[in-house]
Amino acid sequence: MADMPLLTLVITLLAIFGAMYSNRKGTEDMHDVLRAEFRSSVIEVKADLSAILMRIENKLDHYAETQATHSEQISRLEKR
Repeated sequence: MADMPLLTLVITLLAIFGAMYSNRKGTEDMHDVLRAEFRSSVIEVKADLSAILMRIENKLDHYAETQATHSEQISRLEKR
């Protein structure tokens, strides 16, 4: 009985793949849709990464400015 769920899954997958490949035109259309979705996903990921990198760059700039300000303050205190 434990093999029944596995057998059901295999039959279901075979039916799905059989239906997918029975109509070549449908398969080509599906590939085109998947390619378009993949491209749009890649564009979204690139935009997200660009935003993340911009935030990192801004933080680094802020830290550099803060460090420069602190260095100036330390230099002034050392001259006293």
